Amino acid sequence: MTDEQARVLARGGNIAVTWLDGRAFPGIHVQGDTFAGLCRQIAEAASRLRHTGGDSEASDDLGYAVEEMAGMVRFYESALAERDIRRPYHHDDAG
Repeated sequence: MTDEQARVLARGGNIAVTWLDGRAFPGIHVQGDTFAGLCRQIAEAASRLRHTGGDSEASDDLGYAVEEMAGMVRFYESALAERDIRRPYHHDDAG
């Protein structure tokens, strides 16, 4: 283990925008249980869709997970904008 430093730019719910020393851009820190839950939800929904092709519950689960992740991206972008930090990617608003 190393004693690396990270600046916390913003905290909200189970996520934080952090900037690790030596990195060009900030990142998103997600609590492990939150991230594991999203991964499980996406994997289970994808599996059901592969096997059934039209599972509305799976579609709802995927929609929820995508919205959770989109909220994280919005939080990240807001934290960067408040500090005049450019995003490390071009974001189109189509997604």
